[in-house]
Amino acid sequence: MSSEWTMDKDANGAAEVLGLRLFVRCGRFVAAAAPLALAALTAAWLFLGTTQVRAVVSWCSLVLLAACVVILGVAVMCGGGPSRRETYRWGVRIASITPDCGLGTVPLSLGGTRWLSARFAGVMVAVPAMLALWVTLAVVDARGTGTSAVLAEAGAVIEQLPIAKIENQVADSRHSTADATADFTVLLPSRPGEGVPARFEATTNFRRKVGSELYVAYVPDRPELGAIGDDQREDVERQLAGRAVQFGDSWTIGGFWALVTLGPLGYWWKNESLRRPRRTVGPDWKALRVTVTGTGEHIDAPPPGSPEAADEKKRRENTRTLRCLLLEGRGRQVPFHSQMAGEDAGAALTGAQGWLLWHPRQRRGRDVVAELVGDDGWQLPGVVPVRVAEEVEETGVMDPPHPDPERRTHLLDLGAGWLVTASVPVLGGLAVALGCLTAMLLVPDGGAWRLWTAAAGVLAPLAGITVQAVARMDLGDGNAAG
Repeated sequence: MSSEWTMDKDANGAAEVLGLRLFVRCGRFVAAAAPLALAALTAAWLFLGTTQVRAVVSWCSLVLLAACVVILGVAVMCGGGPSRRETYRWGVRIASITPDCGLGTVPLSLGGTRWLSARFAGVMVAVPAMLALWVTLAVVDARGTGTSAVLAEAGAVIEQLPIAKIENQVADSRHSTADATADFTVLLPSRPGEGVPARFEATTNFRRKVGSELYVAYVPDRPELGAIGDDQREDVERQLAGRAVQFGDSWTIGGFWALVTLGPLGYWWKNESLRRPRRTVGPDWKALRVTVTGTGEHIDAPPPGSPEAADEKKRRENTRTLRCLLLEGRGRQVPFHSQMAGEDAGAALTGAQGWLLWHPRQRRGRDVVAELVGDDGWQLPGVVPVRVAEEVEETGVMDPPHPDPERRTHLLDLGAGWLVTASVPVLGGLAVALGCLTAMLLVPDGGAWRLWTAAAGVLAPLAGITVQAVARMDLGDGNAAG
């Protein structure tokens, strides 16, 4: 009976690991597809008019975003909503490919961090792109899009025509220079000589009077097609071209989008990213046998007498606090800073044994690039402060590495199972956001509803994330009390 139970347990564990591996692959797809779709949509609506290219980009992007929401929904319904700590433990099981094979040797080849870096970069690209897209679609003046498209196809011309009638004029304020929205009627020139009235809605920079002129686009031979107009010629040209905003506004929003995206991304890529290529362990590497004892904070302060500690101000500027995994090796405590160094990671890795490897000349700023290789075959990338690494090397507790070409490691990406940690409120918020985005993209209508729809699309995911966070905080408090 016990042997049958053990076999069933092993089979269930294998199925669980295979299922999480599928979720990991789906999570990688979402992490790559969602930022790409949002960036493509933003660029298309900022810089392209009503062209076949924008239509293809829009539909392909919407399909990708819908696929991401569907994948998230399947993960939420099938994954059971485990906690982050549970997915971290599953991640360790997935990466453990060679159990108890690393007691005396280290792997000859260390893998890179492609997907770990790509997921973080994707988030930093997706958030500004989404904000720029919401702003563009919320303020877009798409009134008369159907008329403008017909006029553009018929070869409309733009001329200044006097206003014959003004109705329903509403100003933003009582000031004479305030923007005003009204229904304007102009008389379009026709062959019989009598003007053909055409009515359209427009927002002008100040209140207009009957007899003043507007820029009007119409087809001279076909006045029955109607007209569109504005007090700015470039705005009429924008509507004929089908662009969401004027060229000047496009470059303003696009420049702000690029600044907000590329600035933090470049800083993170240079200072915080754990990017690294595949490397080979040689005799000049350093190795330390360690055990993970938990998590904590390490204060990396410049030593007394150094230029960085010349005065109290410089000392504060050059002092940093790092959230680290705490490693115990040969009586020395070594802080190991990684993107996966929180309490959940500490709970999943506490007690694990392995090797801490680094090359003294492979540095990044004030850190030495290091790898924590577990005996079970996983590899966790991170860094060790230079001062700590030098102190450990000076004590002589390091072991010479013995690379084994037969040893294989898997990257321990504890956050790869993020897809299954989502909850129903988050899924609902993202579904609402996708619906709002689709409506704003496909409905060629203007008005206040666009602002409300954009607000709903932004607030719904935030509300879902807040509900999930509060629920898990309550669950954590309950577990702690128990």
